[in-house]
Amino acid sequence: MELPPDTVLIFDRDEDLLVFESYIHATNWIEAIDVDEGEYTAAYSPDGGVLTLTAPEGPEGSVVLSRTGSVDLGDLERRVAIYWHRHQTGQPPRDPLQTARFLIGRDNQPRRGWLGPMLLRYGLAGWGLVMRTA
Repeated sequence: MELPPDTVLIFDRDEDLLVFESYIHATNWIEAIDVDEGEYTAAYSPDGGVLTLTAPEGPEGSVVLSRTGSVDLGDLERRVAIYWHRHQTGQPPRDPLQTARFLIGRDNQPRRGWLGPMLLRYGLAGWGLVMRTA
């Protein structure tokens, strides 16, 4: 599976991982109040490009996701390894590209029950996946 060009990996202060298919999906899902309060500690492109999340209009405004021009593949790989250790016990860690493909692919699978068809009907499937630690 080819990743969309603007795929985003975002980590929160609990080291939970969110993956979005685009900047638009990410900024539509993330709330400005959470950005303003420092909930998200790191954002990357799958190749380690460092991204920044801001809420320039404050907690009630919109979220802006921007490229910084920096690359920190080492930190991204470390954070992704933590994700695999916590959430994919018994499986070898995958690199950031493989992890993004895995999570987006899994998130785009048809869902059972009543919620899956509703998400598809209203265009919300594939917006991102939140992995909670406990």
